[in-house]
Amino acid sequence: RNMWFAPPRLLLVLAAASASTALVTPTATKPRLTHIAAGASVKSMRGGFTPAPQMSAVSVISSAFAMPSVLGATVCAALPCGLAFIRQAFVFSLSYGLSAAAIGGVVLRGACPVTNSWLFCHAALVLAYGLRLFAFLLWRQAGQDAGYGGPAGKLAKLDRTPRAKRTPLILSTAFFYALLVSPLVFHAQAGAAAVATAPLGLPLAAVGAGIATFGLLLEGVADFQKSLFKIGLRRSGAADRLYTGGVYAACRHPNYLGEMAFWIGSFLLGLPAILAQAPSLPIWRTGLRLIYSGMGLAGIIFIMLSATKRLEARQAANAPTAWPVLTKAGEVDSYAKYVSRSCSLVPGF
Repeated sequence: RNMWFAPPRLLLVLAAASASTALVTPTATKPRLTHIAAGASVKSMRGGFTPAPQMSAVSVISSAFAMPSVLGATVCAALPCGLAFIRQAFVFSLSYGLSAAAIGGVVLRGACPVTNSWLFCHAALVLAYGLRLFAFLLWRQAGQDAGYGGPAGKLAKLDRTPRAKRTPLILSTAFFYALLVSPLVFHAQAGAAAVATAPLGLPLAAVGAGIATFGLLLEGVADFQKSLFKIGLRRSGAADRLYTGGVYAACRHPNYLGEMAFWIGSFLLGLPAILAQAPSLPIWRTGLRLIYSGMGLAGIIFIMLSATKRLEARQAANAPTAWPVLTKAGEVDSYAKYVSRSCSLVPGF
């Protein structure tokens, strides 16, 4: 996967702005001076102690999600991204799945499947996507390819930055993952009535849930089919070649298509929440929510399109040595024939 870096200085500025926004709540009247004692109690100027409200992990993270930033989601993603200290490439693979699962799990814990079914569905989809991706990559890296994750494996060769200098990479990548999952964050902020009150809220949510589910299933099936094919080649001692069966028969990169479809669906699921709160928020806050969500979606689409382009070029360059091949029916197949009967990503484009 491509490396996507946000400038560390910009990231720190956004984090600082987020902290001030999350911790300072404007009030109509001047607040009383209070003394916060150690533990969980508040001592006011009038004397006496009153129990302070207990804040769950969900509440703490949700408060950090306050606009104009996604600091809480970045914190959630930064912990899994710490795997980069073990292997630098983990930040773009295992950490990706764990980050989505962590944010989805935090939101899902506070979502009621009865009173807020759309938020529950949204969070469950993000959680399922992250867990599926993490499990698949862990299986592929630790079990499918012997030595793949070992000191002499492919991942070790990608350790180009000393461990002590990987913190900017971890923070910037965590920030990108936070942007990617920000539609779910805004959905959680909006409340149970967001989908019902937003313009076209129900159709957008239904279409988004359908597209996200389709993307989740397509990417999962594509990864599984291709991996089983590659395992079979290695066990038989055959030379490596492209898999052209299953979902790859009609689309040459269905895993990339599934990934883009999932995040497009997640964006549509979160869009009603942004539209529902727009009348009660300053226009700049609504604009920032759209920018945050749009940056995450545009980023993953750009990454997937760039990866598709590079992979297409590499496959075409390797075609003279990898093709022609015999199909199960005994027919001679070529790379040109495969390209002519399939699409790169979307049929017709």
